[in-house]
Amino acid sequence: MVRLRQGLTGRLVVASCVLAVLLGSVFAVLLMAVADQRDAATLSRRSQQVLTTAGRMQELVLDVETGERGYLLTGDGRFLQPWNAARAEIPRVGARLTGLITNPGRERMAHQIIDSAQSYVRDYSVPLVALAARDPKAARGLSITLEGKRRVDEIRAQIGRLSRSARAATVVRQERAAAAARRAEVAAIAGMAGSVLMVALLASYLTRSIARPVRRAAMMAGELASGDLSARLPETGAGEIRTLERSFNTMGESLERNRDELAKLVEEQTALRRLSTLVARAVPPDTTFATVTEEVGQLLEADGTVMLRYESDGTVTAVATWGQVDASLPDVGSRTELGERTVPAQVRRTGRHARQDSYAGSTDQDRGPRELGVRSAVAAPIEVEGRLWGALTAFSTKDRPLPRDAEARFADFTEIVALAIANAQARSELAASRARVVAATDRARRRIERDLHDGAQQRLVSLLLDLRGIEADIPDSRVRAEVAEVATGLTDAVEELREMARGIHPAILSEAGLAPALKALARRSAVPVELGLGVKARLPQPIEVAAYYVVAEALANAAKHAQASHVEVTTFERAGRVCVDVRDDGVGGASSGDGSGLVGLADRVEALGGVLKVTSPTGRGTRIHAELPVGSGQPVS
Repeated sequence: MVRLRQGLTGRLVVASCVLAVLLGSVFAVLLMAVADQRDAATLSRRSQQVLTTAGRMQELVLDVETGERGYLLTGDGRFLQPWNAARAEIPRVGARLTGLITNPGRERMAHQIIDSAQSYVRDYSVPLVALAARDPKAARGLSITLEGKRRVDEIRAQIGRLSRSARAATVVRQERAAAAARRAEVAAIAGMAGSVLMVALLASYLTRSIARPVRRAAMMAGELASGDLSARLPETGAGEIRTLERSFNTMGESLERNRDELAKLVEEQTALRRLSTLVARAVPPDTTFATVTEEVGQLLEADGTVMLRYESDGTVTAVATWGQVDASLPDVGSRTELGERTVPAQVRRTGRHARQDSYAGSTDQDRGPRELGVRSAVAAPIEVEGRLWGALTAFSTKDRPLPRDAEARFADFTEIVALAIANAQARSELAASRARVVAATDRARRRIERDLHDGAQQRLVSLLLDLRGIEADIPDSRVRAEVAEVATGLTDAVEELREMARGIHPAILSEAGLAPALKALARRSAVPVELGLGVKARLPQPIEVAAYYVVAEALANAAKHAQASHVEVTTFERAGRVCVDVRDDGVGGASSGDGSGLVGLADRVEALGGVLKVTSPTGRGTRIHAELPVGSGQPVS
């Protein structure tokens, strides 16, 4: 606490508290003035409403008086219409008047007005109108007339007293609000003057104690940023500023010590990022291997790097090399034997990093490093799914050995190599698995189609022929007609079964090839189809099946969803690939999302190493384009 009071923080806290109290007092006075103004405005608005309502009550009493006088003088019942309307509205206006008044004295006045008005209507006006209906002369008596005038004058006097009281209360509240506003103005002026003075004093102190030292620190930071890590601050500040200056100098010293290490780390991370990008783009493993050897060699300032794959016969195969002694480096793809003291041999024996800082006394089996003039070498294992796959080696021909942390820095690079190898194997296995699934599905489709054709379909045809024979021998026309109807239904069932078999796997595709199958498909299409078959020769069966189902799905979509009137189907070969292109003139808007038959088509085409593209802008038709590799029909890894 003592240090806090003596330091800049304590001083700033005290000054801030004083300024906060001063500003808080000013704002409190301002808020009170605002509250008085708001209350005055509310009271003025309510008083105006009271005056308006009281005036309306007076108008209604006068309407009652005018209506009864007119009826007494003329006997015309039309004068009773405003009389009745005013008499009915008086209770509602009275209730609104009492609801607007909150002052007890004025509330009693309002009740007196309401009681007087209702008494006037109930005890004088209604009996007078009833008397006028029976005896007009008696109703015009002087005493009765004077009684009505007295009552009306009394009500008007009561309303006048209420109005004067409401206006007086409004004036009092406005005067109080004006006084509060004047007090607020004085307090605001005094508070602003005190605040300006306090801010000026605080600004002067902050400039001297904080701004100038911080400005010096900023200048020194600029020198550090420009690369001058020897810049230092004089430690002359007070409190936290001195701590800041000391910390700044410590930071400069730390930056100066760690600059080289940071540069190496940035370079390493940049190299790893480039390699990760290659792996993510699924480039061929050979490209990744070559890039890894180059990045590691440049990062460690080595004279050469070699990536080796261990073979089952004890030899190694060079899969990538980089270095300044290319003439003596092994050729990529060449197989050699390992000397016992070479670092790749040590990695193979131990499965761990290996280092050799001298090849003095090496044997003939280690002549490879001697021929390269190797002085030191390091190697790291490459493990793929827990299995030792190979080693990454770096060597130096200079007297200065490779960095002591070279083995540890190898780890991230060997992991990327292992990931690239695992990804390549996984992609190859996935493609092969998808191709096997597609082939198995096609075999199942062909078997089902053959079973339906040779089994159920043939049996139904045989039964149909027998039924037709029985139909011809039936003498009864009614029974013969019923049998004929059954035979017709059986014929339709045979045709439906034949169409179902074609949908599962068309026999013509296996027997005649893609072109005849597409012609048959076009003939059955509900939408006119224009064929342009540039591929006449037979293709591998998986390719034909995939191309057929692309066209079948496109024609089905054009008939069911696209509202198309014309479809163009084109097949051709290009750059070793069979291309299938289907266009319609429908409404477009087709999607290959979940639930669409296009998803299964894309899976089938991609399983064979091909691609499927769907272009379907709304209102401009749909185009489905598939490209399949010509050859074995197997997926391309």
